[in-house]
Amino acid sequence: MAQPDTIPTRPAFDTPEWRDIRDGKLREWVGNDQAVGFLLQFFDLCEVIDDLWDGDKEVTKADLTRILFAVMTELPLNPFFANYRNELAAVMITGINAWLDANELEQGSENDKVFSYVLRDWYAELIAFVIYLTRGRDYMRSVSMDVRQFFTHHETLEQYKEDLA
Repeated sequence: MAQPDTIPTRPAFDTPEWRDIRDGKLREWVGNDQAVGFLLQFFDLCEVIDDLWDGDKEVTKADLTRILFAVMTELPLNPFFANYRNELAAVMITGINAWLDANELEQGSENDKVFSYVLRDWYAELIAFVIYLTRGRDYMRSVSMDVRQFFTHHETLEQYKEDLA
């Protein structure tokens, strides 16, 4: 398993180049364009809400308009989401709860910060569940570690804690 600080060939996290790679990997892993569309819209929504919550990035009227349309029309009309909304809601509820806990734990002890570091990447569980729904258990298990490494190995625990200070 590669360590986070030994992945020099991958573009910096959350750049346009990284997002292009992410989108390609999601298409490969998930195998369903509507499911990938759901994930990408949900990630976008979460990023805008996180930016509002943290106040660390400007949220524009265009961002708010985009997420308003996504929440009120585009996600409910997405056939994958419509088909699995009850199952997905359960994972999304636990994920939102994990995100809220991660934000609270950031303010705590060194041990709390370790848990925050892990909980903030809960969306890997949503990705795994979507893969389960589209490709089945065996395939999900075959790519699970690749998914986790891709989405979590962009920052070490030490870097995360430094950014909190």
